[in-house]
Amino acid sequence: MDFRFNPVSPTAVSIEFNGAINEDAEVTLGRIAGELGPFSEIHFVFARVSAVNSLGVRAWVNFMRSISSNRKITFHKCSPEIISQINMIPSFLGNAVINDFFVNYICPSCEHTESRLVSTNSLKPGEIPDNIECRKCGAEMETEELEDEYFAFLSRNS
Repeated sequence: MDFRFNPVSPTAVSIEFNGAINEDAEVTLGRIAGELGPFSEIHFVFARVSAVNSLGVRAWVNFMRSISSNRKITFHKCSPEIISQINMIPSFLGNAVINDFFVNYICPSCEHTESRLVSTNSLKPGEIPDNIECRKCGAEMETEELEDEYFAFLSRNS
């Protein structure tokens, strides 16, 4: 896993991850924690996270526990891999709030697939994203994941 550390103000930083959060994550996350000193607002960007394994989950949960005190933390562009971990292991989210996340859709008519970014602010409490129209054939696309499982995090996100 690699990352890009982007200060956006004297008190806020955006950290974009790329690759897998796995057994090598502990070292990377330790380096990040060492650079967070002056920042009270942290934005994690997960669009390019391709996988998360059990050792990566452990490293991430420990990292979140170590940095969460007195900080506002938001998750952005959460990949399905990140959402899956949040749903299975709530401590993966820590005290962070999910700003937006990707939803994978598939068309039952033509099998076209598409991923859409959904803002949590665009959803009412308890609401899940609507199905979308297929750009290829016009039929209604469905989410690839089981809705009850994939969108479970929405009831906890505040």
